[in-house]
Amino acid sequence: MIHKKHMGVFMLIFIIILLPTITYAINEESLEGRVIRIGGDNNYPPYEFIDQSGSYRGFNVDIMRAVAIELGIDIELIPMSWGTALYSLKHGEIDAIQGITRTSSREEIYDFTEALVTNSQNIFVMKNTTHIAGLEDLSGVKVAIQTGDVTDEILAKVPDIILIEKENQAEALDALLNGEVEAYMGNRLTGIYYIQKRGLTEDVKIVGVPMYVTQYSSAVQKGNKEILDLLDKGIEAIKKNGTYDKIYKKWFGEEILEPGIRWQRLLYISLAIILIALIAIVIIIILNRSLKREVENRTNEIKRLYDMAMHDDKMKALGELSAGVAHELRNPLTSIKAFIDMLPSKINNPEFVEELVKIVPKEINRLNSLVSTLLDYAKPKASVPQKNILKYVLSDIIILLKQKMNEKNIRIIESGTDIEVWADTSQLKQIMINILLNSIEAIEKNGVISITGSTDDKSAIITITDNGCGISQGVLNKVFDPFFTSKKYGYGIGLSITHQLIKENKGQIVIDSIEGVGTSITISLPIATLAIE
Repeated sequence: MIHKKHMGVFMLIFIIILLPTITYAINEESLEGRVIRIGGDNNYPPYEFIDQSGSYRGFNVDIMRAVAIELGIDIELIPMSWGTALYSLKHGEIDAIQGITRTSSREEIYDFTEALVTNSQNIFVMKNTTHIAGLEDLSGVKVAIQTGDVTDEILAKVPDIILIEKENQAEALDALLNGEVEAYMGNRLTGIYYIQKRGLTEDVKIVGVPMYVTQYSSAVQKGNKEILDLLDKGIEAIKKNGTYDKIYKKWFGEEILEPGIRWQRLLYISLAIILIALIAIVIIIILNRSLKREVENRTNEIKRLYDMAMHDDKMKALGELSAGVAHELRNPLTSIKAFIDMLPSKINNPEFVEELVKIVPKEINRLNSLVSTLLDYAKPKASVPQKNILKYVLSDIIILLKQKMNEKNIRIIESGTDIEVWADTSQLKQIMINILLNSIEAIEKNGVISITGSTDDKSAIITITDNGCGISQGVLNKVFDPFFTSKKYGYGIGLSITHQLIKENKGQIVIDSIEGVGTSITISLPIATLAIE
């Protein structure tokens, strides 16, 4: 009987796992024998266009044909004017549009596949035009755009602008060349393609920054999940098998750039790669040092019990801090990645380059500071007492604790922490980390930890108070015993190590606690001015 129950459960799990595959197979079977009609612009190079021989070519065309081959389906690619393509999809005359810029307004009408590329829009003017330098200068100006293009949404916010709609971007560029308009706005790559092809690089220029950087995807009617899933599956497949990369390189690998821009782009891409490599090297060095230290610890294994306990305590603290460390590493890395992602579209933008040069070094310095703090804390070394300003020690520590404090909505309040303490810096950090971690553990949520500094004739006094669960008298008598732990109160071997480190630095520690109210820990260490004398 039990065996039959187990078999039943197993079969149910098996069916649930296979359900998506079965569902897709049913959808695919329902499309069997059907020709999927996909529309596209007839004049939007390099994405889609009819060449001089009458063939339909372009990046989008190659992508759709590759998807059809990969899935073994029949498709019909139908070139048409852009306005006709939008109308045909809206009224169900075609099943999909092979390439369209994704916008919030269009998301209300269509469903989109995963992105094919990232797109941007630019303003094109004649070389001798000086009164148009950006979007804000288009007020009261005649501007040519393609009918139904996303630029219509951007320019709708410009007051008194006079929009001249053309069937395609080639005609919009012609309107600029023959003086019908003062500016043309459209897809950056398409505009550059036409300018380069017609030999107009000395006559037309790009002004302002790239705008409306968006995803460029295939689209289906809202709710047509059957075709959407099919296209997504095909796009995912050609990305995995390398076909997508070959098509992308064919059409965009040698991007058509304005004269003098290519070397700048290569330079900044090289710099970005070097930055990423340096960051990776730093992380590898840290991991390598940590691994080397662990191997040495296991190889030697003749260290005294106290040394091993101290090492374990540090590793435990680092483990507790790992979320905070990851968070602090991720912030500058995310900022650097954002600049790298925008390099291809903004490389010719002086304002962007200026921001990159200003911000990226600053983020690298943040990484370096964090790595230095971790190395200083983690690596074993002989105890060397020196002058420490408490608030700077706390600053290094709190940045690592921030993530854990935020999870419980805990605030730290400092007062008088500009005092000078005579102690080994690494050991002082370990003392403070152990105590603060215990306080955080003892607080359920919405807590406050107060750190107060003061001095008397001989000592620097540090008082750490929390409003956590407190410690019972029975547990309080044991917190300094080696290997004693109490998960309930958040106190364990760390306080035994803390007690020993304070003694080694010629200090004292006193704990006062009331169960259910909170805990106050007072540390006395030599004052730096007297120790130096």
